[in-house]
Amino acid sequence: MAPAFWKKAQATDPKAAEGALAEFVAERLRANPNDLDALAAAGTYFLERGKADDALKCFHRITRTDPRYPGVWSLKAEAFDAVGDPKNAEQCRKRDGNSLS
Repeated sequence: MAPAFWKKAQATDPKAAEGALAEFVAERLRANPNDLDALAAAGTYFLERGKADDALKCFHRITRTDPRYPGVWSLKAEAFDAVGDPKNAEQCRKRDGNSLS
């Protein structure tokens, strides 16, 4: 669920919106390197751009801090798939299923 301003910015100028989002996330991480929401956003950003190794670094930091962070195990599984590690991807999927209980 993206805020309305984000949807409008993307529709108007997607590249500028992406740059603004990246800078916003970077600012939050400079202020607090353990900001889990910013780490999730950064990891997703990297994953969507084919930088699964960088995404995994973000997702690892989240799971070490809060293994119950919503959706992180699914994202981590996707990143492991992207780097060709199906074994760890499957473990993340199992963990994701267990975190719902």
